[in-house]
Amino acid sequence: MRAFTVLLALVATPFLAGVSQQVKTNSGVGHDAAHCAMRAALRPGTAINKCDPAPTQPPVVNPPVVTPPGGDPQPPLPPPPPPSPTGCVNSGPAGGTASIDGQVFVDASPWPGLQDWCVQLSGPVSATAVTDASGNYLFSGLPAGTYTVCETVQTGWHETFPTSGPTCATGFGWTITVTDGSGASFIWFGNLTP
Repeated sequence: MRAFTVLLALVATPFLAGVSQQVKTNSGVGHDAAHCAMRAALRPGTAINKCDPAPTQPPVVNPPVVTPPGGDPQPPLPPPPPPSPTGCVNSGPAGGTASIDGQVFVDASPWPGLQDWCVQLSGPVSATAVTDASGNYLFSGLPAGTYTVCETVQTGWHETFPTSGPTCATGFGWTITVTDGSGASFIWFGNLTP
């Protein structure tokens, strides 16, 4: 037992000496700026002990409330979203359970998506979709069947992918078959500027 105690003392002594010899990073008067910032972020507007006074929060400005003559006050309506520059709109579901999705992108590294491009669908139903900020599009709620998916290539661009398939107005498209409850993904269109 005595040997165990001596061994434990020999192992623990360097560790304890190292812990007790750490360099102090603050004077004990207050916390450092990083610590105060972290605490202030967790509890905005609250005074933090040993830190500078709590920062003041900017006032919240609410839009004016419009009161029509003889009526209840009504908050102003948000502005409508801007229309797609292509005149294309996202069609709603068409009464089915299948979906087709993909992306329209610049066909060069790092392959960014192209926003506000129009993708058309024809087959058992016809629909259009507008690509989002990442170039993604989605047709949902489709009945089962075989569809042709085409993109509308915008002025100043040319399609580079796909390189074959059904002929569309501005290049090639895709022939896609979906069944009820299924989905087809990665239906991509690559484009470049001349």
